[in-house]
Amino acid sequence: MENSWYFNATLERMNNPFVMSLSRLPWTRRLLLLVTALALICIIPIGDALKRSQSITNHEMKILEQFQKAPHLLLAISTGFGQAFSIAGTALIVSLSLLYLVWTQRGWVQPLRGAIIAVTPMMVTLVVKVIVDRSRPGTSLGNLENDPSFPSGHVAASISCVALLFLIMQLRHVRESSRGNRYFLRLAVSVILMLIPVMTAVSRLILGVHYPSDVAASLILNALLAASMGVITQQEIMAGPLH
Repeated sequence: MENSWYFNATLERMNNPFVMSLSRLPWTRRLLLLVTALALICIIPIGDALKRSQSITNHEMKILEQFQKAPHLLLAISTGFGQAFSIAGTALIVSLSLLYLVWTQRGWVQPLRGAIIAVTPMMVTLVVKVIVDRSRPGTSLGNLENDPSFPSGHVAASISCVALLFLIMQLRHVRESSRGNRYFLRLAVSVILMLIPVMTAVSRLILGVHYPSDVAASLILNALLAASMGVITQQEIMAGPLH
């Protein structure tokens, strides 16, 4: 408790609006931001290590061989996920979601929040892809030239879309104490939304276009980024000046 008080007092003495806002966050949210920062620091060295390790690559190729045995139905479903979270599909989902926020919310605060939450994971993923420059798996579908493999862009896109949809759900003010089926409906929708990035990750393995570490890293990093952007943009440092 004494250390927590000292930490908060130190932040507040810095007299910076952003830092002072962080000092008022619950410890769980500050921990989220800290873990996200550590993930950002570590992601490129991890990607470079994976790229250089032939033993890990060989092991991951054996895992991909098992996914390649999936039934044709799963291959078709995986192709659908690939199209849904392609550049065009993601742009359509994000654009429609932002238009909905503009239409239903007063002012530009919430649409701007949504844009930041959606764009950040995809931009960070793109930067990491270019820096690490890991080649695609050597499968029949995995040889995509001039398109780095680590981390998965499709998984990042799915997380961006899901995070934006979660924001829309939050702004509908559906309370947990609501009676009847509304609470259970919201719970069911939340579970489905959380499963979408996982299913997208599995679909990339079935198609053989990513290593398991590509999709795992993208799931972890971009989930942390989307959640952290949601926390940061919810604070007065973002909402105050925009009002």
